[in-house]
This record gives sequence, C-alpha cells and structure tokens, in this order.
Amino acid sequence: MSPNETQLIERLVTAALERRGVSPAPAADLTLAEAEAIAARARAASVAMGVPVVISVADASGAQILFHRMEGSLPASAALAPGKAWTAAAFRMGTDELGRMAQPGGMLFGVESTHDGRVVTFGGGMPVRRGDRVVGAVGISGGTVDEDMAIARQSLTGISDELGQSPEEGAER
Repeated sequence: MSPNETQLIERLVTAALERRGVSPAPAADLTLAEAEAIAARARAASVAMGVPVVISVADASGAQILFHRMEGSLPASAALAPGKAWTAAAFRMGTDELGRMAQPGGMLFGVESTHDGRVVTFGGGMPVRRGDRVVGAVGISGGTVDEDMAIARQSLTGISDELGQSPEEGAER
C-alpha cells in the first residue's frame, strides 16, 4: 500500500469517527487484569452458548494482551480472533461496522486488502472504550458471525463499571 493510500484511509476513518463523536486519540490502555475480566466473561458466554471460541484482547494499538483458545475451537479462529481485535482497535469501530463501510460503493471499499490482509471485515471484533476513547479491543472467533458478536458483546457487559463505558457504547451496531 502506498503512503498516499494509507493517508487517505486514515483521513476517511478519522472523519467517520468524528461524525460519530469519537476521538481517535489514544488513552490509557487496558490492563492485563481488565483483559482477563473481559476474557472470563467471553468464556462464560461461549460455554453457556455451547460454542468453543478463541478470545483475543488487544491494547489500543492492537497489540495482543491476552489470547485464549478453548478446547474444540476451530483452528482458523486462532488467527481470526487476534485479527478481529487488531482491526477493532486500529479502526476504532466494530468489525461488523467496518464491514458495512467496506461494501462495494462504501467509503472504505477494499480496505480488507490493506495492511497485508490483516483487516477483518465481519463481526466479532469490538473496541473497548474508556469514556469516548478506545483503550483496547476484543476479538472473538469460533461460532457464526452472530454468535461471535453476541459473545463479544457479553464480554463487555459490566465493563461500564470498570471503564466508564455503557454496554451500548461498546456494542456493535
């Protein structure tokens, strides 16, 4: 990807975030303890649903803090979950929302072919916010897209008390 393409993508993402009232500026990242709490909720939700998944929690830059692969999870999920967490952190939005923007005719059409193919444009990745700032992200993979999204949402339930975020703020739309 050329520097001009990278700058264009960054400008488009920043403009989309500003329209949503979200600041792209970094804030204090998630701690390991916070990542473990998110993963524990994700694991509990996946067990309750009977869907073995891979759970990845990343900091605000997309660097992985925690990786948990449940027994029986799909082998491909070991790469997809960290990709979803990285994407949600890097683009400051849920992977499903990014996917809608990446459809033909969308303002980010083709984005999944950038960043050496690391961008994931289907549900299961969600940013974690502290106030209006993204401080990390969770990536879930192993079920259907709807199951992954439900588990990711559940992993952020209760996070409002810890980070000052309402579940709706962290939920994918």
